[in-house]
Amino acid sequence: MISVGVRQLKNGLTRYLRLVDRGEALVVTNRNRAVAVLRKPDRNSASTLEEKLAALVTEGKLLPAAKSGPFRAFKPVRVKGKPVSRTIIEERR
Repeated sequence: MISVGVRQLKNGLTRYLRLVDRGEALVVTNRNRAVAVLRKPDRNSASTLEEKLAALVTEGKLLPAAKSGPFRAFKPVRVKGKPVSRTIIEERR
């Protein structure tokens, strides 16, 4: 872990945030006394659903919806004959 004073952190915030983004952990000190630890949050540390979704969006593993709102009710489609899954398997052979 890297130890950095409050004044150093303030003056070089961008540089230290880049280090944190790369996975380094920073111990922030005030008059040689540790007051905080800065580290990149992991996806499992989020407590609410919104925080978890925001973390997934930040990681690029989730795309936010283009528009929000109620969705129409899902109506299953009935097909006569063989199940669609069987037809797909037969076509792949």
